[in-house]
Amino acid sequence: METQEPGAPSSDGLAEGGHGRELRKNPEAGVITGVCAGLGEFTRVDPVVWRTAFAITGLASGTGLWLYGGAWLLMRSSEGGPAMAEQLLDRRFAPESVLTLLGLALASATALSLIGGISGGTLMLATPLILGGLTAHSRGIDLKQALRDLPAQLKAKEPPPVPPKPEPAPTYYNPAQPWAAAPSGPVDLSVIAHQSAQDTAEDSGEENEEEEEDQDGEHTATERARISAQRAREQARETTERQRERKKARRRERGILLFTPVFWVIVVAGIIFGVSGEHPLSALLGPVFLGSVVTVIGAALLAGTWFGDRRGLVSLGALVTLLAIATTSTDLTSLRLGSEHWRPAAPAEVREYQLDGGQAELDLTAMELEPGERVDVSADVRFGEVKVVVPETARVDVHATAAFGSVLIGDERWSGGNLDVRRAMEPGSTGGAPEDAEREQPDEGGAEPAELNVRLMSHSADMEVRRVAR
Repeated sequence: METQEPGAPSSDGLAEGGHGRELRKNPEAGVITGVCAGLGEFTRVDPVVWRTAFAITGLASGTGLWLYGGAWLLMRSSEGGPAMAEQLLDRRFAPESVLTLLGLALASATALSLIGGISGGTLMLATPLILGGLTAHSRGIDLKQALRDLPAQLKAKEPPPVPPKPEPAPTYYNPAQPWAAAPSGPVDLSVIAHQSAQDTAEDSGEENEEEEEDQDGEHTATERARISAQRAREQARETTERQRERKKARRRERGILLFTPVFWVIVVAGIIFGVSGEHPLSALLGPVFLGSVVTVIGAALLAGTWFGDRRGLVSLGALVTLLAIATTSTDLTSLRLGSEHWRPAAPAEVREYQLDGGQAELDLTAMELEPGERVDVSADVRFGEVKVVVPETARVDVHATAAFGSVLIGDERWSGGNLDVRRAMEPGSTGGAPEDAEREQPDEGGAEPAELNVRLMSHSADMEVRRVAR
């Protein structure tokens, strides 16, 4: 959270010792109550950054909600009226003390989250705290002095501000219209004088226009149109040049855009991490790489205190922090995505097959099955598609479950939600029958056929079981 050194002049150039700029809500530019818009206007930080900070800290046991509520109580209304806390305590709060209280509350919540060890909530709270401290330091704010001045500011018993009273609108009465009655209320003579001067200027303007028309009467309409178009082009060219010069001046004043070199450093580091490791995704989503990226962004923000343009670095740091939080709470490196083809050559090679997302094909036709042998096979494809190919000489018991999707066994199909299908495919048949149906008995003297027990599971996928001849 950003604070401002008490007693220092504000950006408006107000004298030392005055209240400076007021910290007000801005409902017109806000999303909910205008708290973030008001904080952004006062601190000259994009309101999106404040909303992101409250959202991130809100994931840590609702800390962001308490901070947002405290800011709402301490901030004044858009008209400059007293804040809710100022009315309840009957005293005035300086904007600097409000920001210091928010930063102190966030630091206290971060310290409490350390009880029991560092967790994901600690990272959610510490990241906005560190970025806010770096931003305040880069603005030349003495955080230690702000903490020392906080008790004195809170003990001050200066009464809260009084809401401004609406000023009466001036009443205009034109004495040149004797038929118009003067309205009730005060008559603003300055308005009458201004209107009279405006009427005189309009009359003289009309006379000048008539004289110019007489002088230009010698020019044809085509010549006047050509001159007007040329003047418009010259004005547009001058406006473009002025805008270009202003942009160049702003770029020279801000210095080099630090976002560009930081971005390319991250890209090069990502390539090095991805190539050097056996699992590129695990390396890029690991704590070492993401921690290095956050360190580089923090160093660039600190360097921007003395030189360079820091635009975009805070947003980039927030995105990397959110990614780091996601990898901490969920092991994204263990996800298996893509296309898989499983083809066990023997029953001993059969295992539990898993795929988090993508397409998978399980081919069971390469196994040499003994008569009467039973093999259990399970495949879990959470999202995507899975196809199972079975030999025509084996009996296949299929049990397929899916939260949503479709199941195709032979020439029978089931679609919808909460699917739980059990079917049996007898040797030589391409269709399925209920699992509890009477099994076909082998011929007299014939051996019991091999049996495949296929278990398919999915959250949302298309599952298919079909026979092929070997």
